[in-house]
Amino acid sequence: MSRESVLALIKAAEADQSLKAQLESAEGPEQVLEIAASQGYNFTEEELLAVMQEQQLEFATPAVELSENAKALMKEVEANETLRQQFESAGSVADMVKIAIDQGYQVTAEEVEAGLTYFEQEGELSDAELEAVAGAGKKKNKAKEKIKIKA
Repeated sequence: MSRESVLALIKAAEADQSLKAQLESAEGPEQVLEIAASQGYNFTEEELLAVMQEQQLEFATPAVELSENAKALMKEVEANETLRQQFESAGSVADMVKIAIDQGYQVTAEEVEAGLTYFEQEGELSDAELEAVAGAGKKKNKAKEKIKIKA
């Protein structure tokens, strides 16, 4: 298929929060292609990157390096409303570490702080920015790349 399929996928993510979340958590173009194929969209990495360039969209690379355990915790906080509320109401980083440990995540205060920094960098975005894919699409950092559909 083609450029139209890439644009259709971006448009579909505007209306489908689940698809949007999948794309936001994708680590590089390969995962985006897998997600797209599972949704019936067919395009190449080159087509994806070309549309991203045309639309001035990029892959996001987190500014902070997190351990796998801290990344898993972040995903859980994003997905679990109750856990997110516990973190939001925690009085300190130490309280957040305790909550994380109670949930089975062995993290340090530094990792929690790095996670907080990451969440602050992500921020809430307007509907007008929805069709963008944010970040810095550098092939050498594919393992860290993420597609970001703005909310």
